Amino acid sequence: MQRVVNGLWESGAEAVAINGQRLTSLSAIRAAGDAVLVDNKPLVPPYTVLAIGNGQKLSTAFQDSADGQYLHALVENFGIRSSISAEGDVRLRPRRA
Repeated sequence: MQRVVNGLWESGAEAVAINGQRLTSLSAIRAAGDAVLVDNKPLVPPYTVLAIGNGQKLSTAFQDSADGQYLHALVENFGIRSSISAEGDVRLRPRRA
């Protein structure tokens, strides 16, 4: 999950959220057994990652990046399900203090 999020930031994302949990550059993403923790809050699968930015440009840049290729390798080798789409209107909840 960290690689996907970092790859999105590097590809030009202006904002990122996982399962509705908005991230900042200081957000901690950790694995704890089978769980993924974001800022010490457990998230349950399936994981939905939303990124705001120039849709098609962001999608292409991410898929062409090392992190996008890593995600593709997970899909190919371990059966991880993944889909990427560019939407016209995506909104993220404001970050809570």
